[in-house]
Amino acid sequence: MLPLKALLRLYRSHPWLLLMSLAGLVLGVSLVVAIELLNHSARTNFVAARSQLAGEANYRLAPAGGLDEQLYVQLVTSQPALDAMPQLHGWLEDEEGRSFQLLGMDLFNPGPLRQLFGAQPASEPAFSLNRADSIWLSAPEAARLGWQAGQSRRFVLSGSDDVSARPLTLTLAGTFEPGAVPMERLLITDIGLAQPLLGKAGRLDRIVFKLSDAEARTLQATLQTDYPNQPLWLEPISPALDASQLGDALALNLTALSLLAMAVGLFLVFNAQRFVQSVRRPQLAQLIILGMGPSRVLRWLILELLILTTVGTLLGVLLGSLLALALMGQLTQALADLYGPNPIDLLRLSPVSLLKALLIGLLGTLAANLPGWWQLLRQSPLELRAGNSRPPAHPWRRRVLAIAILLLCALCLWLPQTGLTGALFIAGGWLLAMALWLPDALRGLLGWLRRRAGGPLTARLGVAETLYHLDRTAIAVMALQLAIAAAIGIGVMVSSFRSSVEIWLGQRLAADLYVTAPKGVAGNKGTLSDATLKTLLANPLVSAASRRSVHPARWQGQPIEWAQMDFIPQLKAAYPLLAGRWPTRPDEVLASEPLTVRLGVKVGQTLEVSGEQGPRQFTVTGVYQDYGSDKGQILHAFEAGAVQSLALFSNDPEQLADRLRERFGEQLNLLSAPAIHSAALKVFDQTFVVTELLKLLILGIAFVGIGSAFMVLGLARRGELQTLQSLGLSPRHCRQLLVWQGAGLGLLTALLAMPVGYGLAWVLIEVVNPRAFGWRLAFEAAPLHAVTALLLAPVCGALASWYAARRVV
Repeated sequence: MLPLKALLRLYRSHPWLLLMSLAGLVLGVSLVVAIELLNHSARTNFVAARSQLAGEANYRLAPAGGLDEQLYVQLVTSQPALDAMPQLHGWLEDEEGRSFQLLGMDLFNPGPLRQLFGAQPASEPAFSLNRADSIWLSAPEAARLGWQAGQSRRFVLSGSDDVSARPLTLTLAGTFEPGAVPMERLLITDIGLAQPLLGKAGRLDRIVFKLSDAEARTLQATLQTDYPNQPLWLEPISPALDASQLGDALALNLTALSLLAMAVGLFLVFNAQRFVQSVRRPQLAQLIILGMGPSRVLRWLILELLILTTVGTLLGVLLGSLLALALMGQLTQALADLYGPNPIDLLRLSPVSLLKALLIGLLGTLAANLPGWWQLLRQSPLELRAGNSRPPAHPWRRRVLAIAILLLCALCLWLPQTGLTGALFIAGGWLLAMALWLPDALRGLLGWLRRRAGGPLTARLGVAETLYHLDRTAIAVMALQLAIAAAIGIGVMVSSFRSSVEIWLGQRLAADLYVTAPKGVAGNKGTLSDATLKTLLANPLVSAASRRSVHPARWQGQPIEWAQMDFIPQLKAAYPLLAGRWPTRPDEVLASEPLTVRLGVKVGQTLEVSGEQGPRQFTVTGVYQDYGSDKGQILHAFEAGAVQSLALFSNDPEQLADRLRERFGEQLNLLSAPAIHSAALKVFDQTFVVTELLKLLILGIAFVGIGSAFMVLGLARRGELQTLQSLGLSPRHCRQLLVWQGAGLGLLTALLAMPVGYGLAWVLIEVVNPRAFGWRLAFEAAPLHAVTALLLAPVCGALASWYAARRVV
């Protein structure tokens, strides 16, 4: 252990080397862990919430408007072996604003939901229906909430089309041991008690079944034969597939940012270890002279790296978990705006995510540093002792690697079949290649400034010193360029996305007034009754109207949306076609741009779509632009069924809105186009709040890195600074020299990062987004992001170098 102690002693005399080695790794790993945990928590909780309602069921019967309970009675009496479960479902909010699911089911015959109570029938609890407000919780959830049996709590049931908003008081009647399905935020009661609680006497929301494929076909045939006048179609249940579309745009941005943060962190660790190599050369030579072979020295160096990496990674995991906990509220709000309230605010620790972060930290640090150590140890002891303390530059290796990466990026761009993986490689490869070219660009720019420089001695000396020590600071400024370019690129992409959505909303919101029924807590769309529709359409102030509804559907197993509306002339202008023509027959539809780009649908193609109305075949006649759904959407002429919204045209929209408010009050939502426009952009901005926060954190990591680099550089240059002072340069002028260097290097790096950032924005807009979501965006320069970088980079560089100057001069 003596060699290890000797190696670690360096950090006692140079603590900034230790801090710099750990800082990049800790901050990089923390962001990877935070994003992994956020994405894992959102998806896992989403699947858990859906699985709580489905259990082992693989099919459901859930038509719009619900079912009469007599249908379930007829099905189970005519088919005694049918494994089915009737359900009522509602979303509640407690006094702390937390969302809960209330599930009404047959407690005495759980059927496909028996795994809620464990695998064995003997584990099913005994239920006693002695109170009308009785509910049951899993024992761990009751303990977590501190809810004792017999205690009552108040909740709010939000209104929908057939459920009025009102408070509910529920009493915990008992607990049970949970089975295989997570039971967080799930309140269970008997369906006979749920019907009066939810205001759905004699009604069911859905029936879930556990069926083989043959049994499903038989049951579907029975439903069509026995109930020809009702559109009753079985739908497959796949909570994991539903969750695969959960916030994909947001998840992709967050994952890309976390990997970028890890890359910046590894750059800083590599930079710190290069300084360590420079300082440690005499020590390594002494160990080899004392008889320790280079391979043995390398093994001790690997052990030292493993210790430092393990400490840094574990600290990063801890910090990342705390950061995820702090950001969970923002992510919950963003997804609630997109998908309606869900119990996804529970942070779930994932062993896989933590292990991934550990492996990235360990392997990344070793891969970045071991080649340099081995190359150093291949020198003779005399070369080590007498060698230059400046780290090796190897410019030709950087240039060859940058060219190779750019060629691979061009290949992925030329081959669209490389898909999203290729698009992400183009984005990352562009950033890495430009970072590898940065030292050459800075060297050329500083050389030009040195030849043209005038002004005070401090400025001229600062340019010369920056050029001379560029090899020492190259890795830190590469990391800074990565962070600035990524901030500009992602900022321009989000601004372009927002601008495109704003233009799209301006086109789409052509009507004067939009009418919808109130939503439920779960975000389910309400429906307008026939009587309400007749009253609305009979109003003399209404000159034209278009009914609209949107239902989930599937095509080739992929979830899509099936939208219907009246194709009136006033609305056709709101849907400018990118290709094809408007449908003229009942079996023709329009396809949204994401459906054509992401899933390859073409004009003239026949689609077999399955939804609540059963399977249908449609021919695609045209393509329209849409940012409302990343799943893809087909637009069909309205035929029949529930109406979710109504677009009204009027010559006097304000008077029409006043009359409708007098007639319906709070029974309807009346929204003007400007109000919807403002609300939609608010949701958009909320969705990317977490992205903006993480961009700031990555910039913070980079500035910490450049500050640490200047600190270590100042320590290494202490002899040079003393020489300058002996030549008459005062300590104040020495500090000014370091500050000038920091500000100038930050400004030059930001200037060179601008074209890289805009190049990244082009890749994100023209390559990544179309391949990932099918969205084509209008490019917007958004100069505010570039100006912010130009202002912040020199200021932060000057502050970092000023702090370092105070410590070393």
